[in-house]
Amino acid sequence: MPENGQPRTPIVIFDEFLVAQEWRGLLDFTLGHTPEFMATQVIGANGESRLDHHYRKSRVLFDLGPFHQIFTDRLMTFLPHVVSRLGWQPFPVTQVEVQLTGSNNGEYFRMHTDNDAGQVSGRAVTFVYFFHREPCGFAGGELCIYDTNRDNGTSEKAGPRRVVYPQQNQVVFFDSSCLHEIMPVGCPSGDFSDSRFTVNGWFHR
Repeated sequence: MPENGQPRTPIVIFDEFLVAQEWRGLLDFTLGHTPEFMATQVIGANGESRLDHHYRKSRVLFDLGPFHQIFTDRLMTFLPHVVSRLGWQPFPVTQVEVQLTGSNNGEYFRMHTDNDAGQVSGRAVTFVYFFHREPCGFAGGELCIYDTNRDNGTSEKAGPRRVVYPQQNQVVFFDSSCLHEIMPVGCPSGDFSDSRFTVNGWFHR
């Protein structure tokens, strides 16, 4: 247990990740592609994706158009600083996964890790970039990251958690092996444009 009940798992947060023109363009792109978002799925122990609204509920877009390259380039620029602040040695990146997620009223993602299935076992660092329409039309949706022990493929909470509140144009990085969850979102309008939006993904070893 960490001393004084403080989390021991490091996370890395950067504000103002995109310039204003970029994140506003990203929001326009997101809202302009609303019909293309689909229900998110989870990856089972057998490696197959499936719908499970008890475990995860949100909508996802995998084609970010021109913003895919913008994020990949920016993320790779930040990675050396992230790895250093996580206390890791540099590692070769074999793949960068990037997707866009919208979470609306009552939606969430129960506690999970990002690399416990075979096809995603190479995920090393998770990133979550927050953005939304202004004024903000949602509440909640906190990202909770837990100290985690892994033993024989099983992950267990090992202490306190860190809570990251969705802030405009902010990005957070953390170890993909950590248990984490997205708390339920409250969005009174129910309008998709008022959702909690993220560009999220993973650096693979």
